[in-house]
Amino acid sequence: MTPPRTSGSGLRNTVDFFLFERLNGLGWHMPLPVFRMLCATGSVLTAPVLLAGGLLGARLLHRTTDLPAPALISGFLLANLYAGGVYLLREAFSRRRHSVSGSPNQHLFRALDIRARDVFIVYCATRILHFHAALSAVDVAFLAVYRDSLASSLVLGLVCIPLTLCALTLAVSARLATCAGSTTPASGPRAIAALGLTAFSTGTVTGILLEGTRTGNTLGADEGWAETFGSGASVAGPLTLAVTAVCAALTALALVCLIRDYGCLDREAFAIRASGRTATVPAMVFRPARLPLVSVVHRHFTAGRTYPIVKRTYAALLTVVLLLAGLRISGSGLLPVPAAAEQPLTRTAVALGFVLLLGCAELVLATSGPTVLGPQFRFAWENLLSHRQVAVSATLYYTAHAVLLAAGVATAAGLVIDTLLWQLPFLAIGVMSASLIAESLAAAPRQLVDGTSAPGIFVACVSIGLAVPALAGSVAHPPSLRLLAAIYSICLFGGAITCIGRRIRTLPLRSAT
Repeated sequence: MTPPRTSGSGLRNTVDFFLFERLNGLGWHMPLPVFRMLCATGSVLTAPVLLAGGLLGARLLHRTTDLPAPALISGFLLANLYAGGVYLLREAFSRRRHSVSGSPNQHLFRALDIRARDVFIVYCATRILHFHAALSAVDVAFLAVYRDSLASSLVLGLVCIPLTLCALTLAVSARLATCAGSTTPASGPRAIAALGLTAFSTGTVTGILLEGTRTGNTLGADEGWAETFGSGASVAGPLTLAVTAVCAALTALALVCLIRDYGCLDREAFAIRASGRTATVPAMVFRPARLPLVSVVHRHFTAGRTYPIVKRTYAALLTVVLLLAGLRISGSGLLPVPAAAEQPLTRTAVALGFVLLLGCAELVLATSGPTVLGPQFRFAWENLLSHRQVAVSATLYYTAHAVLLAAGVATAAGLVIDTLLWQLPFLAIGVMSASLIAESLAAAPRQLVDGTSAPGIFVACVSIGLAVPALAGSVAHPPSLRLLAAIYSICLFGGAITCIGRRIRTLPLRSAT
């Protein structure tokens, strides 16, 4: 095998190609050398400008507010953990993970003899170092202003945290760059477990830090966190040593992984391999089951353009729930909220859930609703499937999305107010069923050229009108009214099944086949 080229021309070509992409994306009519000079000047001036701004802001805060040592430490740690952690998650789970291995230009890079190492340096390492340099400039300004309020050994331990986050981000990016031909998005059990563990750990750490701050401010400078982290504290030395040792170990491990994966880039990222098994769309086979249409509706929904939005909503809701769970388990005392705020927060949660459910119904039905999948439903009925089986399968699938979203909102609200909002899943059933009834009753449903449906004013008014009683009953104070709202939602669910079944048997198809 021919060893990769080691001259610097490949790196220069990669930089020029990267700048050309940015210049083309901005739509500016500018010579490439001028744009290169502007980018270089901006990159050099970013750190000094942020350092000056950080010094000005920290001095202004220092003169106007007398913050104790626990508040300073908690603020520094939370700002770095959240900023660096969110950036790390963005590198690991967003489309940035495909900057090297899944780049759409990898065939061009291979043809131009551009090394994968050069692509990693320009597209990944540069932006990571630039972000963490900006974050470090703000950290240095903060620690320089408040150095008299913190022990010198503690300042050394705090400085290690952003450096460790930078090393971990570089290691994760290098590892993802070695995954040859990986163009699939970050999904599956591993991604969900990693995201959930990160959110739960973040909530736990946040609760511990905030509880330490509250305890230190309450007990005074000689007790709580003030005794632990203040200047001259007896336990500041061992604690700082432990934090520094952990950061040093993580940094060393990240650097070892970075060097190993960086050495594997040239032989892993742009290698030519035999194509694997071609992706085929499974045939629409109706198996003899009680719910034969669920797999068909699910396949159409996941292949639609609205599926990524719904998936991101689920991921965001899961993150919020696990973050609140970590905050609750930490014993910080911040959650649950006082009983006086329970009623307004309950109404806020129900209103927020109602808005999310309306959006969920719109997104799900736009690509896989009764209007879009009318030909498939009619085909299944004409092939000796019961129209009720088809209607039940489709309605259950649509409603499952709404119930899952409502369960997430109810769990998050329960962690905050310590009350089980059992009415939210029934509200989800009512909202989705109301949307299905309205779309099924439309005499001439609109279907766009891309295969999605666009509900008109009639559909929107009918769906909201049918869902309002369920919303009003969900926020009613007597429990009997909430029970009546739940029964009303169940009745709407049955009505949705009946309307979809009637549509399959009676309404003519509007799509030309």
